[in-house]
Amino acid sequence: MSRGMRTFTFSVSVAALAWLSARPAGTQAELKVTWSPMLNLRSMDDIPKRLREPEGSAPLGLAKGEESLKVVNCEEYLKAVSAGFYPPTNYDNKMSAEFVHDCFVLRDLQHARAATASGSYRLTKDSLSQLPPILVPGARELTDAAEQAEKRGESWKQFNPTLKLTRIDVDSLNAEDDDTAYFLTLRARGDFTGEGVEQVAVFASATGKHSSWFHAEYLILSPTSHGTLVRVTDLRAPYRLKAIQRGENH
Repeated sequence: MSRGMRTFTFSVSVAALAWLSARPAGTQAELKVTWSPMLNLRSMDDIPKRLREPEGSAPLGLAKGEESLKVVNCEEYLKAVSAGFYPPTNYDNKMSAEFVHDCFVLRDLQHARAATASGSYRLTKDSLSQLPPILVPGARELTDAAEQAEKRGESWKQFNPTLKLTRIDVDSLNAEDDDTAYFLTLRARGDFTGEGVEQVAVFASATGKHSSWFHAEYLILSPTSHGTLVRVTDLRAPYRLKAIQRGENH
């Protein structure tokens, strides 16, 4: 098994949670941009170089109509998905998890800043009732229903009452229902939208228990005054901040 794919076996160690940080001059010590050491990033200044380093265990195949290409690093991957390329097979989709795991958060860390308001979200036993509906498998009708539930402010647990927590720590969790196993891990913390509050960048994946179905996604979540989290990124790759799509600055 490759180094990258080991990440998705749901066995994040406690040692991996000693996060790295960058603190702009004049910012209070507790208000930092932080990221997982699993990003192999020493400082934010290293991001451009990191984006050009080989990412997966093998080149990733992507397609758009009759066009196809292979990408080997995050710079190539991000350019391709922004142009409408996608994994054409279930195998390519599973292999793309290595890129989803790192590439989008590296992209967004370049523009992150330290929050100006105190408070930091941690995953807890209540997180399933705080997170919006995510990682919804299967038919278009179900994904559309999840999107509408999210717009109504429903939580993941409200949308999927059979969902149950199986493991939790402050930066990752496992959950499952009858058909699917889910994994979430926090990749970075900081103000990604310029609103002053600390938001969390998350990698999430789902694996079918009785099928080969697999899905991975990236999202940035922002806390609300009600103790819940709202998604501030688009639902589908390239997972841009919604503010960008409204024509505002990153």
